[in-house]
Parts: sequence; C-alpha cells; structure tokens
Amino acid sequence: MHRTRNIYIGLLLPLLSACGGKKQAPAGPMPKPSVSVYEVKPATFKVTEKFPATLTGNVIVDIKSDVTGFLEAIRAKDGSTVKKGQVLYEVDKSRSQATYEQSEASVRLAEADLALKKKDFERYSNLLKQDAISRQTVDQAETALRTAEANLVAAKAARARSGTDINHAVLRAPINGKIGIATIRIGDLVTAGQTVINTLVNEDPIYADIDLPQSRYADFSKGGQQFYLLSGTGERYAHEGKILLVNNVVDPRTGTIRMRLTFPNPQGTLKSGMTGAVEIHSAAGSNQVAIPSRAIVELLGEVKAYVVDRNNVVQMRPVERGAVVDSMMIVHSGLQAGDRVVVDGIQKVHQGDTVNIK
Repeated sequence: MHRTRNIYIGLLLPLLSACGGKKQAPAGPMPKPSVSVYEVKPATFKVTEKFPATLTGNVIVDIKSDVTGFLEAIRAKDGSTVKKGQVLYEVDKSRSQATYEQSEASVRLAEADLALKKKDFERYSNLLKQDAISRQTVDQAETALRTAEANLVAAKAARARSGTDINHAVLRAPINGKIGIATIRIGDLVTAGQTVINTLVNEDPIYADIDLPQSRYADFSKGGQQFYLLSGTGERYAHEGKILLVNNVVDPRTGTIRMRLTFPNPQGTLKSGMTGAVEIHSAAGSNQVAIPSRAIVELLGEVKAYVVDRNNVVQMRPVERGAVVDSMMIVHSGLQAGDRVVVDGIQKVHQGDTVNIK
C-alpha cells in the first residue's frame, strides 16, 4: 500500500514542478491593423447611369357615358387612331328621347299656366284701379304670376338637361389618340358614369417615369444631362428625351423622388405600360472628388468613410455620395484632395485606431 502511494506522489511531483516552475509571459500590445488606402485626387468624370423606367401616355382617358342605356352602335374600330370630336359609340336614345318629350310637355303646360296667371293679374289690377276689388286679391294674383314664371324656368331647364342627355348618348373622342379594345359589345347595358367602354391614349409624346434617390435631386436640378431610352434587350431608342418635370414630394417609403421624361413617339413604336431603362449621360464637372465604392460605409442610414490622418489615426467622416462611375463613387462633400481613405481592411478598424498602411 505504501509503495503504491509513493508511486503516485513520484508521478505528480514532476507535473507540479512543471506547472509551478514556469511563469506565464505578460501579454504584449495588440498589433496595429494593416489597411490599404486611396489618396483622394480631384478629376473630371463622365457619368453614365441607368434607372428602371415605366412608359405612360401623355393623356389617358376612360371612355364613359353619362347616360344609361344599351350600347346601340360602335363607330370606331378597336385599336384605331381617332381625331378629337370623332364619333366612337352611340347609346340607345329611347329613354333620353322619352324624357325629353315629357320635359317638352311640361314646358308647354308651364307656358299655358303662365299666360293664364298673367291675364288674371292684369284683370285684377284694372279692377283695383276702379276700387272694385280688394288689394289682397291683386297681391295673390301677383304671387301666382311669379310662381308660374319660376315654374316655366324650371321646366325649360329640365328640357335642356334631357336634350343634353340625347346629345351625350353619342360618345365622341375628347382628344386625338388611339383607342384600345372595347370592354362591351352592342346590346350590353351602359351605366351612366360607371361603365368604361374603352380607353383612349395619346402617346406622342410619351412619358418615361424614373425614381431617383433623394440625394441625387440636386444633381439633376442643374440640368446638362442627356437622356436615352433603352428597351428590355438594351437597344437604344432613336430619339433623345428631356426632363418634363420632377415631382414635388419624396416618397417616404423608398426615399426616392419621381422624375418624368418626355420622348417623341411619331411612329407609335412606344406603348403606354412598357418597361425599360433610361440611360443618363452627364458630366460631373471639373475637380470632382471620387473614391472607390467599396470605401463607402453605410451605417444606420448614415453614409461615411474612414480617413487616415497624418499620424495614421482613423477618423470616420460623413460624406454625401453622388453618381457611380465604374467602380468609383463621386462624393459631393466630406472629403478633400489629399485625404487618405481606407479601402481594404475596413472591417478591422474603428474610430481612433492607429493603423499600418500597406
């Protein structure tokens, strides 16, 4: 038993001696992170950008009737080009005609009643001069006359309204343009103000809507850009576009502002609802500052870049970004010539770190 215990003790002593005899070396200073930097140099850039675009006609009108009736005739073929004032459709006039005739009869009755009331008033007025009738009777006759006059005005207004309904049963093109495919056919019921019979579109010129980041609004408000329309296959449209307007509000959901461009469309090759892209060519101006896009840090909605000062200390600098030129991003503010911006090793550094420059 004593021999076994001595063997265990003999085995533990060298281990204890090894653990206790060697002291752990103190930790040295953390090595400085190594980064690559880009020195900012002003230059002149030619900017080419692309934005998704949706085309829309300059005027889009839903053809509706303001009278109710059955569709009686179609005077323009689906898909045809029409002129302003051209007859497109006719709604059954029988209801409107009946209403008009009833209104005409009401006018005649009101005219006859007015003539009678006028004679009564004149007769009573003469009797009053002879002191053969009371003043009250004359006043009542005058009131009846004025009421008859008002009734005649109301009857004529109703007749005019029913006459308008007859005229409006004939639907004419309100603008020049092209009509689409009718939604109803002859014999279908048309409900006043509700049934959309067809849609009329004017597509020359045609509009292209694009959404710009709100930070780019100032760039385009200065002008000087060229706008080209690209199809889904990348083919460029023959005519150059121009800015029609920039919307007056920013979409709070996307942080973008809509810009509407106008393009000539004499051949009608562009159709409302088409999608494509708008290619914008612009000169960023002389002495513009640009840095590699990968040097941009976006954190909690703020756009920044890491700048290394003369002592190799990192500073985080807020910047205002502009257009992208190849792999470079133009910066409108926050940087100046000679600044050294961290390009590689961004994930290793923080504000105030001292770094080694590769």
